[in-house]
Amino acid sequence: MYSEIFLILISLLIGFLMGYLTSYFKEKGKNRALIEDLEKMTNEREKVSSKYQLDISKRKYKYEDKRTQYFKYFNLLDEFNTEGIQKAQIEFMPTLNKFNKNFLAANGSKKKELKATSDFSNSVNKIMFESNKSLLKLKQETNTIKLIAGDKVLKILKELEEGYDTSMEKSAQMMKGLSRAC
Repeated sequence: MYSEIFLILISLLIGFLMGYLTSYFKEKGKNRALIEDLEKMTNEREKVSSKYQLDISKRKYKYEDKRTQYFKYFNLLDEFNTEGIQKAQIEFMPTLNKFNKNFLAANGSKKKELKATSDFSNSVNKIMFESNKSLLKLKQETNTIKLIAGDKVLKILKELEEGYDTSMEKSAQMMKGLSRAC
């Protein structure tokens, strides 16, 4: 009897132990599978994240480069405008005044009038040459901007270039007309 009770107790104990171990190993297996799944998901997330980080870095560089190019261009545009105004005030107006003074002082002397006209023409040609150099520099920078510009900006740049070309042509015609009139 005691031996039967002892066998029953041992069987129960072994049954509980087997049930516990089975449950323990099932849970351990689930945890291990969960850890593996988490590692896979983490790796996938890192791959996707690094892909987008690279894309974001490329875009950031691209837009920073565009910003730098546009900033440089607008500074050059301002410089070109300021330089044109200064040339008109500092160089052209004194040249025109000197011409008027020398031409009027010629008192009908064709030789003195021709000298005044020649000096005026040479001074104007020098001013126009310097202006053309500045315009060429601006056009080179415009070509750089064209490489990164969208359609709207390209259209505006084309109009701007046409305006500068027209302005330079009209200035040259006006200067030639002034030289001939004298």
